[in-house]
Amino acid sequence: MGALTAAGQLLIVGTLPSYSRVFDPGTYGEYVIFVGAFTVVSVFAGMRYDSAIVLPRSEGLAAALSAVVITIGMAVAALIAMFTVLAVTRAPGLMPGRWAHGEGHFGYGLAAATALGTLQRCLTAWCIRRGRFLVMGWGQFLLALVTVGAQLSLAHLAGGLAALIWGLVCAMGVQAGCLAIFTLDSRDLRWTRAASLRGMRVAARRYRRFPAYMVGYALASSVRDRLVQVALGIGAGAAVVGRFGLAYRVMFAPNSLVYSAVSPVFFGIASRGSRPAVGRFAAGLVEAAFVALVVPYVAFAIEAPSLTDGLLSHKWQGTGPYLQALAGPALVLATTCWLDRAFDSFNRQRVAFSLEASFTLVSVLAVGVSSRLLGAVSTVWVFGLLAFAYYWIYFLSTFVACGFPLSDFRRACVTAGFSLGITLILSALIHPITDLALRLAMYTLLLAAVTGGWIRFRGGADILRALVQSRVNGSGGAGY
Repeated sequence: MGALTAAGQLLIVGTLPSYSRVFDPGTYGEYVIFVGAFTVVSVFAGMRYDSAIVLPRSEGLAAALSAVVITIGMAVAALIAMFTVLAVTRAPGLMPGRWAHGEGHFGYGLAAATALGTLQRCLTAWCIRRGRFLVMGWGQFLLALVTVGAQLSLAHLAGGLAALIWGLVCAMGVQAGCLAIFTLDSRDLRWTRAASLRGMRVAARRYRRFPAYMVGYALASSVRDRLVQVALGIGAGAAVVGRFGLAYRVMFAPNSLVYSAVSPVFFGIASRGSRPAVGRFAAGLVEAAFVALVVPYVAFAIEAPSLTDGLLSHKWQGTGPYLQALAGPALVLATTCWLDRAFDSFNRQRVAFSLEASFTLVSVLAVGVSSRLLGAVSTVWVFGLLAFAYYWIYFLSTFVACGFPLSDFRRACVTAGFSLGITLILSALIHPITDLALRLAMYTLLLAAVTGGWIRFRGGADILRALVQSRVNGSGGAGY
């Protein structure tokens, strides 16, 4: 699953030079806003009940939860489609002038994406229940492959924004079809019996903590990112939002990879395992991931301005500083993003919501003030520094709230701090080298040295061995 998801992410990042020649920053900025709207709407299209499908031991109860999610999701999609019809036919001046040409694509595309996203989340939960991680990996790869192919192909037939929106919708449909074909079977005829109104009410009431806390948690995260984009857009326009969105997509691509590959496995282990075992697994995985990613992130951040100016078209010049500002939080999030499943597994959703809401309030205030006093890049740096601190606090809070051993947390932090310090010092010495190929070779040697030092002096081999041997025991236990 990790390999297939990685291949999809590499495909997306590798085709960005082609995107930069086909789509301008303004159009891409509008697409970023569409994706943001879809992210926010997706929270309501299921009320986070989809996160609970993995937990019940009874498949009948899980099927009832799926019916709840699908019912809510389809209702939300229908409302969006109805509003779009009214906006396009009855009130064409409802949207701002610059959006008038694309409001139909935006609204209908949002409705279609909401419906398909609802199905995809339910199917993903059933893949986790049945251990179909390879199927999930193929779904992630097909999503990336079809998104790139469809968007670049449709660009020659439709407008830029329409191509981006419907290319994504097409890819989501292919992904949902893949998951359905290879996950559902004749046993799932029981869905019909379990999906009665009474069964849905029982399931919704039993797992009501998910909409009570996790909706606010997800909204806080989504709204925060959207407000940062709004602050940038107000100050400098859609082109700046496009550059920020492209930088965010590149820097957080490993985050999507790690979350897609690790989160289902960790959720399965956390929902069945003891607190000490889950804590050791979490700390070991964070430590191993940080050691593996710290050199690539630091190297890419240092070389970002020259790489973007050389690879992207002239319309995208000046994107490099955005990448540098987001490198720090992207690194920490890539190593800890899947920890949110621990709050679900140990019934600590209230803590997760409090953390996310507090950070949203602080970051929005900070970005709002800095956007008035500083430039766009400086505002992103303010956000990046706050996010870097928050993701580390989130890591600590997970161990405290879920009762994991703090000794494992301290060990991971010491290893991460030492690795980061060594990497920053040596990378600063490598960067002045004029030959790019030689610099890349030196960064590769640095990665080998950091990884080798961790294995030799910090017991990395034992941690890797334990991680590889970790498993989700179908009978109800978890091994580490």
